[in-house]
Amino acid sequence: MIANLRKDLPEVLSTAWPLMLSTGLFSVTLFVDRWLLYGFSDSAAAAALGAGTILWSINCLPIGICGYTNTFVAQYLSANRPSRALQVVWQGVLLGLLCGPFLLVFGLFSEPLFSLVGHERHLAEQEAEYFVWLIPGTWATIIASALTGLFSGSGRSMILLYTDMVVTVVNGFLAYVLIFGVFGFPAMGVRGAALASSCALILKLVVLAWMASHDFRRKSGIMHANQELETVEERGTRVRDLLKRDWPLMQRLVHFGWPAGVSVVAEAWCFTTIMVLVGRLGDQAAAATTLALNVNLLAFIPLVGLGTAIGVLVGKYLVQEQVEKAKRMVFSGLLIGIAYSLIFVILYGFFPEWVMTIYSFDSDPERFEKMRPVLKPLLLFIACYCVFDAFQMVFVGALKGAGDTRFVLGGHLFAGIATLIGGIAFSTMEGMGGLYYWWSVITVWVILLAVIFTLRYLQGGWQTKRVIEAQIVE
Repeated sequence: MIANLRKDLPEVLSTAWPLMLSTGLFSVTLFVDRWLLYGFSDSAAAAALGAGTILWSINCLPIGICGYTNTFVAQYLSANRPSRALQVVWQGVLLGLLCGPFLLVFGLFSEPLFSLVGHERHLAEQEAEYFVWLIPGTWATIIASALTGLFSGSGRSMILLYTDMVVTVVNGFLAYVLIFGVFGFPAMGVRGAALASSCALILKLVVLAWMASHDFRRKSGIMHANQELETVEERGTRVRDLLKRDWPLMQRLVHFGWPAGVSVVAEAWCFTTIMVLVGRLGDQAAAATTLALNVNLLAFIPLVGLGTAIGVLVGKYLVQEQVEKAKRMVFSGLLIGIAYSLIFVILYGFFPEWVMTIYSFDSDPERFEKMRPVLKPLLLFIACYCVFDAFQMVFVGALKGAGDTRFVLGGHLFAGIATLIGGIAFSTMEGMGGLYYWWSVITVWVILLAVIFTLRYLQGGWQTKRVIEAQIVE
């Protein structure tokens, strides 16, 4: 086992660390936005969390479908079919383009939506403003998710890392300028934060599209593991053959991608419902939750990148009929995830006061001192469940990489529905329903997800799954 780990860990790390850093930069972007908004006002920070959570719960279905190109790309390349990998990426781009009109409809009804859930009028207005101005960036993110799958699935995640580094810097600069109004700009608050994010996300789409165009111009191959793959059958492939609608392939992408997307929807709507209930407890509870989840992003979002990397490696080795190698990749990934999460167990569990000082900079001392006793217990909750996040993200990544997306959907639906029904039922009891009660519900939910997906992985049904055509695998 030790000998295998010495070989496997470097391979997993070489694939995972750029994706972990890349997704980690996204968490830094959210952290900076909310930190700046907290410096602007409590209601601005709460509005960004509420509106951002609902917008994410809407767009995670198309992102789940379009972003599932990474599994297809990994498996097509392992079968030495690079042109087929490019074709599936283009189908994802076309699907993403179709999402724009639907997002605009949600934008038109955003203010009544936030008023309907019972938020105070001033908070609902800010939430609607943030929601509307973030829609262009959201549309760009959906389209970019298909292109992201091209680079992560082909093992070129450094491109994503460099792109996200630029986007993070641009977003941080624009957010500061537009939220507080410097260099002659008016102070826009939540609108400035959303506008900054939209500009940065559109920039990301432009950069990825430019990088992807090189693959399409080469017509016949994608670089994977520093080698260009090409088959005799595909040498005559023309660019216009790659850039056309392929209904059977698009249907195949949707067939495997929609359960992956809906599973994220189920998770997002469960979380959104809890956040709506927390929002009813008042501005301070909502703001404290925003700040706690802000630091939780640093622990959680890099695990999304780790899960993506594990999915790519599992898909690659399953197509090559190396099931044991795929299982070893998962085990190595789990060790990395646990080690990473333990850093935050120590940080949030034993040094919460130090973590909270991040929010004391450039904020009113009296306001921060009122927030401190509310915020500290929330960091302890995060310390309790973040290792379980590592289990669920690694095993979900493995299941998705194989194509076992329907079980992933079922697991998320069961855990989400059971958690919400149980949480709402017990909240009616005397002494229940407060801020720390709902954070206990979140903790139970994460643990339940970890148990469900660990059991499925150990059961082994994922080992026979594939997403690409059977004749290609054979």
